Amino acid sequence: MISLPSHHSPLSSEVQGILAPHGIGYRIKLLSQLSGRKFQERLDPFGLTPFHWVVLCCLWQEDGLATSVLGDRLQQVGGTLTGVLDRMAERNLIRRTRDAHDRRVWRIWLTDEGRKLQDTLPPIAIELREVALQGISYADRDRLSQLLDRMLINRQRFTLPISEKSLGSIELDVTESRRGWQEILAPYSLGYRIKLLAQLLTRTFQENLEPIGLTPFHWIVLCCLWQEDGLATSNISDQLQQVGGTLTGVLDRMAERNLIRRERDSHDRRVWRIWLTDAGQELSQVLPPIALKVMQETMQGISASEQEQFSQWINESSENLT
Repeated sequence: MISLPSHHSPLSSEVQGILAPHGIGYRIKLLSQLSGRKFQERLDPFGLTPFHWVVLCCLWQEDGLATSVLGDRLQQVGGTLTGVLDRMAERNLIRRTRDAHDRRVWRIWLTDEGRKLQDTLPPIAIELREVALQGISYADRDRLSQLLDRMLINRQRFTLPISEKSLGSIELDVTESRRGWQEILAPYSLGYRIKLLAQLLTRTFQENLEPIGLTPFHWIVLCCLWQEDGLATSNISDQLQQVGGTLTGVLDRMAERNLIRRERDSHDRRVWRIWLTDAGQELSQVLPPIALKVMQETMQGISASEQEQFSQWINESSENLT
């Protein structure tokens, strides 16, 4: 931890523990991004994406699902249905029919081509899972899968409106028995559930940041500068790129808000350095408690030792994928 200048208030150890890039929220997002990119690389030769994979997984387990069911699965992890189904229909992987009893409902069915992929794609998913979990025992995998489920249940309890909470949709998804080949298929796979947890955390944090006019990417920049002011733009850009963000627009918005200022490096004029303004520094007293509350809700009922174990697993899996 690099010391802040003397006119800045020191950050408590509790606050330091939730700041990007070391905070568990950032690292969950990072693991989700890494696993998604690796899977996309393996799907590229088939002309498919991880969202196509989610649809196929659902249909391999229950053919003829209503579009609303598939839409829920994709929305949970940040996808939209129409373009995905259009592309799959063009590839002759699925066909659409109207429900025989309710003409307003469209049902999605696998074609022979879609069924054939069941022999090809799951082994790829298994291979990537084994790469990510290398060095983690099967007993630890089971325990950590259970911790992940508890976090998802906690997060949906604090996130969903009351009407949706009564349905318990996510809770049913993550607590059903997963046996054999189903454990590597969405929505039961570790990859899907990590992606879902990352999405829930991001959406919740975004909702808390919106009244302040900020986004989770602004949070990452602030975290970096609270720990070391005057960073080069390349250092900050690396942190954003890892979790799917780009720097220019983020910094422009923060400069407009007078949260940061840009200066050329005194020794290398090609390098721009980013410094906090007083307004940016003041947010170190406002935003960390929000992040801390979100993570405390997510970890409710999970002991400190279990949290440490989960954190270690996240780190090991990310390292395996890089």
